Amino acid sequence: MNSDASWSKSYSCDVHATRQTIWRALSDVPNWTLWNPGVKSVQMDGNFATGTWFSMELPDGDVIRSKLIDVSAPQHFIDETWVGETLIEVEHSIEVMADDQYRVIYAVNSQGPDAQAIGEAVSADFPDVLARLAKYVNERTAG
Repeated sequence: MNSDASWSKSYSCDVHATRQTIWRALSDVPNWTLWNPGVKSVQMDGNFATGTWFSMELPDGDVIRSKLIDVSAPQHFIDETWVGETLIEVEHSIEVMADDQYRVIYAVNSQGPDAQAIGEAVSADFPDVLARLAKYVNERTAG
């Protein structure tokens, strides 16, 4: 397999809330477990800022170590994770659609051996995660 292989795909969900409300949910790392079933727990090594490392425990007990490589509140953040020799970057962005209507986009890019297979595996639950994020944000807005 070519070590320079790459793969990318984007997933999105429209959310009726303010950008700040959506950003609060995305940057409130300890509460990711409330809307992301793929996260059992998260340990941040500092503030939610560019350069900070975090460890995410998955439901099966595996732990993934990732780094925030670009945090631009309240527009987007990008994290990167190495899976073996394959680099996975995920950009989580909030785009304006209309008044109090935003699109949350998870764009995954993978590069390295088995980039497509690993990228697809990492992002398989993104549609469900985004739907749960929208529900979580809407419940917070309504409550």
